[in-house]
Amino acid sequence: MTKKIAFVIGMFFLITSSVFSQSNTGKWENFTDLKNVRALAVKGNKYIAATSGGLFFYQSGTEEYRKFTNLNGLVNIDLTALIIDSQSKIWIGASDGSLILMDLNGNILKTIFDIKNSTETNKSINCFYQYGNNMYVGTGYGMQKIDITNQNFIDAPYYQLGSIPIKTSVTCITVNLDTIFAGTKAGIGYARISNNNLNNPSSWLNNASAPMNANVISIESFGGNIFAGSATGFVVYSSGIWSLYPNLLVSGSNTISIKAISDKLYFVSGGTVYSSQANNLSNITIEQPGGNWSVIQSDESQNPIYGTSANGIYYKTGSSYAYRSPNCPHTSVFDYITIDDNGNIWVAGGSEAAGIYKFDGNVWTNLNNSQTPALGISNTFRKITNSGNTIYPISFGGGVTVIKNDYIRSYNTYNSPLPGSREENGENYCSTFGGAADDRGNLWVTIYSSRNNQSLYCYTADSNWIGFSNPAIIGLPSFSQIAIDNYHTKWVVSENGNRPGLYFFNENNTLNDPNDDVSGFYALEDFPGGSITNINDVIIEKNGEVWVATNYGVFTISNPAAAIQNPNNKPPLIKLGIISGNLKVPFTENCLRIKNDIINEKWIGSAANGVFHLSADGTTQIANYTTANSPLLDNKISTIAISNKTGKAYFGTLKGLSALKTNAVEPLTAFDKIICSPNPFIVPSTVSLNIDGLVENSTIKILTLDGQLVAEFDSPGGRIAQWNGLNKSGKNVPTGIYIVAAYTKDGGKVGLGKLAIIRNGE
Repeated sequence: MTKKIAFVIGMFFLITSSVFSQSNTGKWENFTDLKNVRALAVKGNKYIAATSGGLFFYQSGTEEYRKFTNLNGLVNIDLTALIIDSQSKIWIGASDGSLILMDLNGNILKTIFDIKNSTETNKSINCFYQYGNNMYVGTGYGMQKIDITNQNFIDAPYYQLGSIPIKTSVTCITVNLDTIFAGTKAGIGYARISNNNLNNPSSWLNNASAPMNANVISIESFGGNIFAGSATGFVVYSSGIWSLYPNLLVSGSNTISIKAISDKLYFVSGGTVYSSQANNLSNITIEQPGGNWSVIQSDESQNPIYGTSANGIYYKTGSSYAYRSPNCPHTSVFDYITIDDNGNIWVAGGSEAAGIYKFDGNVWTNLNNSQTPALGISNTFRKITNSGNTIYPISFGGGVTVIKNDYIRSYNTYNSPLPGSREENGENYCSTFGGAADDRGNLWVTIYSSRNNQSLYCYTADSNWIGFSNPAIIGLPSFSQIAIDNYHTKWVVSENGNRPGLYFFNENNTLNDPNDDVSGFYALEDFPGGSITNINDVIIEKNGEVWVATNYGVFTISNPAAAIQNPNNKPPLIKLGIISGNLKVPFTENCLRIKNDIINEKWIGSAANGVFHLSADGTTQIANYTTANSPLLDNKISTIAISNKTGKAYFGTLKGLSALKTNAVEPLTAFDKIICSPNPFIVPSTVSLNIDGLVENSTIKILTLDGQLVAEFDSPGGRIAQWNGLNKSGKNVPTGIYIVAAYTKDGGKVGLGKLAIIRNGE
């Protein structure tokens, strides 16, 4: 057997002109904001930051970064705690209770699931504090004690710290002279460590008086005293007495971080960083002016280092300070995505702080109106669409912006016919919501709340705005998503208003003549099943059908032209069903977003169960990706976009962007080399063979070297097809060298490749 395999591989190298290719199909990428720092540690010239979007290392001097997400070591990216212990191990805690031990080179030493897999309701790891050979861990249900050397949990959890309610979240810990102090959501608990049963609530004393009666978020030992901060104040514990910090400027302020460094106490109070000396606490000095400071740490030279909630770390370099963070999205909120013809990803961030961001495949760039005033009067871009390489960010409140190369112009109530909202004092609040470009160079824009009874607008190819009056059948609509079919009919989701449903409109190619306009409406009661309360999305798929995503599955209209031909006798909505066994089961998922790829397979983003990948006709579930079975960042999907050039499907969430490499790549216009991967292909296999380099709607034949037909099948329509390694009889193909021939239906174009197959057991 070994000689036969060696002969096959040797012959393959001798006769093939193909190249080996390792398929990236199924490969995931994740993109998150790594600038919101929750915890910080420093070792030498290595700065380590735990953020809301994962972990990053920054190496000063070389300016090198390393990023860590759930793709390369983390269980959860929402990190909440970080410390380097006395054995140089990095302890990383997350909001789901996962605990990672990592060395200083970024290698994972151990993943601890005890807290994550517990039955506790709030499993968040909030803080670490090392005392002796033990790590005290503040959690959402109390405190855990872990041996640093072997990571064994010592004692049962400390659930109740004195009179503080049982299982109150512990947010911060410090130790002074063998007494442990813990800040919680309901006050401070403190107790002697040695010869004491910390599981016994009576072992603990408390300070639950204002301002420490709620939301204690920082605590530190300095000069023999204890300093604690809450959302409403700053206190000191000295000689057995708790009192307000002796400076009125900060004693009543939100104090989120306290750190003793050398002979100074540093603290973030009211957004400003202050310091004071132990012997003169009332005399405070401003170290850093008001900003988004989140945490204070020190480097090995006893310089204060700061974490921020939006700019990464702020560290001492030479005689000055500088911000450092890896290149990443401006925030982790991805409200909507579009992809231009150059393959750039454009993102609507969904908030005033976010603006829009662009990813060219290597670098993220943020755009907002403080840097680029031409973007308009608002940064709250909720939707974004494109026509070729012209980008249209749509602001909820601020109108529509046009970006074409270096040209940027915003349209709003001040400089265009776009209306204000119908709410009181809403005359200048332009609630533009959705947009879609037609093939005539026009952009169609929906208005969520229109002051002038026109909720659909057209931005024409010659840069004019035309509004279309709402017919009586839709009342006062709240228009959101929009899609345009092959007959130029606009299909518009009306979310709320006094009559939610699906509106359709066709202007009959006469933008300025309303007399020949045709429109109609599907009310919620027109959707079969009787369970529809929300329509969330609408698309026109590759065959021209209308697909509608709702709170109770997906519905289709197979003949949308009939709706315009006779609006009073509309074609019916058909509920999508999935074939399971011999039965067709209704698909009842709460669907927020829907997209089709280049081979017309459907991708559905749900409200709570991740992404569903369906066949072109929707009857077969190909996959369901969730946070439990994939690196998907969240199970609630805000937006989906699919690149026809790369085959990557992008899933936007409120926790970041996930990308999955698929086979849905646009076909070539002519055959070149047919490349197979993996090659050699070992059968039987749990993965399929990828056949890459196809033109549209190719037929593929697998042939022996003497021309015998082994298998024949059609491609799904794109550049890539797959084969399972079975012959026409459904059996595994024998070991050998094979020809892969692909051709068009008329036989006018042919492509060839070669493939080595190794069958196990021969």
